[in-house]
Amino acid sequence: IVYSVFRTDVADLLVEETRSAYRILSGFINGKLVDSLIIGIIALVCCNLFRFPYPMLLAVIIGVTNIIPFFGPFIGAIPCALLILLVSPLKCLYFVIFIFVLQQFDGLILGPKILGDSTGLKPLWIIIAITIGGSVAGVLGMFLGVPVVAFLRYLLNRLLTSRLKKRNMENLNNITLE
Repeated sequence: IVYSVFRTDVADLLVEETRSAYRILSGFINGKLVDSLIIGIIALVCCNLFRFPYPMLLAVIIGVTNIIPFFGPFIGAIPCALLILLVSPLKCLYFVIFIFVLQQFDGLILGPKILGDSTGLKPLWIIIAITIGGSVAGVLGMFLGVPVVAFLRYLLNRLLTSRLKKRNMENLNNITLE
């Protein structure tokens, strides 16, 4: 369809940019799934170590809800904490502390590292993208903010590279926008 509507050079550019957008979005989604799997495994190991009741159930809930940015860990932690509260109030307190520490680790270290590797963004840009995306479009904006910023970074790098070539400054071509 693209080649039937546009000139060949424009269609080539559109197809190439669409492939780049797909690569960035799929990298983000795969990174988020890997991050959630790691958090789920850590939760399973720690729930067994701390002898929380129903460790497999808790780990699955924590891992699955961790896919949702920012609010997901709390959405998963609340029913888990209530379940543990029915068995032992003291263990529930320990579980809440454990979840807080686990989510700090995920949000400040693991998540930005994995998502930065999959999207090419530095951790600071990931945090900014999630914050701005959330303020603009809510939960959907938090989820899509990182791939949108990664794609905008990619487009800006292409523009800068193109302009450097036009000015015969190819020696600066390996500089990328950080």
